[in-house]
Amino acid sequence: MVELVGGKPVIYLFSPTEQEVAVTISLVPQWSFSAIYPVVPIEQEFGKTEGQTVQKVQWDVLVHKDGSLTEKATQLDVAYLFWEAHTNADRPLTPPASPSIEEFRNTPSFNPATADLSPDDSVVLSVSHITPYLDKALLALGLHTEARTSFITYWLPSLLKHSHVALRFLRQEAYERAAPLDVVPAPDVVTRVFMLFKGIDQESLRDWSAAQDKAKEDVQWWRDIVGVDLDKAGDGKLFRVLEWGGMEVLRP
Repeated sequence: MVELVGGKPVIYLFSPTEQEVAVTISLVPQWSFSAIYPVVPIEQEFGKTEGQTVQKVQWDVLVHKDGSLTEKATQLDVAYLFWEAHTNADRPLTPPASPSIEEFRNTPSFNPATADLSPDDSVVLSVSHITPYLDKALLALGLHTEARTSFITYWLPSLLKHSHVALRFLRQEAYERAAPLDVVPAPDVVTRVFMLFKGIDQESLRDWSAAQDKAKEDVQWWRDIVGVDLDKAGDGKLFRVLEWGGMEVLRP
């Protein structure tokens, strides 16, 4: 099985007042941390899923009114919190301890180890059109200028390896199951934007005609797919959390 890497998920925190905040990211067993910054201990937890180990990290930060952060253990001043994870051998997702089995079954799932795209849930664009499309889509999803620029420039070298690219954004509740985020005190709004993409060769394009047509539609529909409250996400009077990240699917 090809190892996939969840690339540069970064977490911004915006608060109208200076406050101390604890930010915890946990991972399902299908993911393990490969890098974090600021560097804090990676905790291993046993027994949450039978015979499996899960990881989590916690940053304790001081959030300044300008959006910058001071991580208390390292005393580093940073613009955001960074984490990256690689996939482990495929294991079925197991229900969390608290929700019912029925709730688990009715919630969209995302298994990092078996993630893929299809013509039904994606758009396909030529690489020459990918950056303007992404900028419009990310703006519709609530990313500010620096976040959109960082997102696109981070992924651009990988995108440019292909002539055509299929991409989709995950529903927040599906992504949350793979990488639960806990912020204390609770923010007024959390926006988590995670993109999957893969290259499509010329010979396969005929199988992706529906996704090519969908790429011509207004990008606003991604807001409903991801589940973004744009009014709250852009309200400077609220305590807001924004995360963006992505993963290239390398299987055919």
